[in-house]
Amino acid sequence: MCRDAATALTPVLAGARPEQTERQLGAAVVAALADAGTEVLVVLVAGQSRLKVRHPLPTGAPLGRRAMVVACARRHGLVANLSRWVTMPTAASGEAGSDSDGDGNHEAAGAAVLEVEADVLDALAPGTTFASLLETVQAAYPRHGLPAEEWTRHHQGGAAGYAGRDPRLAPGVPDVVQAGQAFAFNPTAPGAKVEDTVLLGPDGVEVLTVDPGWPTTQVRGRARPLPLVVG
Repeated sequence: MCRDAATALTPVLAGARPEQTERQLGAAVVAALADAGTEVLVVLVAGQSRLKVRHPLPTGAPLGRRAMVVACARRHGLVANLSRWVTMPTAASGEAGSDSDGDGNHEAAGAAVLEVEADVLDALAPGTTFASLLETVQAAYPRHGLPAEEWTRHHQGGAAGYAGRDPRLAPGVPDVVQAGQAFAFNPTAPGAKVEDTVLLGPDGVEVLTVDPGWPTTQVRGRARPLPLVVG
């Protein structure tokens, strides 16, 4: 199901265009996920003008040259969570190279959140407390050049399975990591986010929301998603 959800998003985002609205792209994502046999729980879309919104409900704003899509899809009770980015050619209005979202350093921010995620994934082990994982997240942001308070600006994810997150990483959560447990972490920064559903198996962390056709980069031995460049 995780693989189906990831694969469903690829052709939709490959067909995205700058003049398309966030709602139009979101509707296409919903249709693709439904066609893949999943129940769509959440679809978020942020175009270029709204990339600093951490939980972007789709609006009528055009996508522009960069967009983020977040999806949570359910099948047989289990939930897949993932986020993807797409970069498009600018409209003919001469906006090439502009950053109307005000974030001219999104590539560096994207690389940093991948490192934050890697710190948390490296810390996943049976018996690890959620409190320890939260401490790892809190330390990871400044370690990788991001403001220390970034972890407070959006939830950082947590255990997944029969809910999108149950529980989230938060102060006071008493849970302990179990073998065979699924997780979805989503560190963010302005104009940057990473999110996939992973499984803590006998051989370590396995990323489940994978489409082999999506561009990736290696981060500590794991294939992590890059923005899809279209056009």
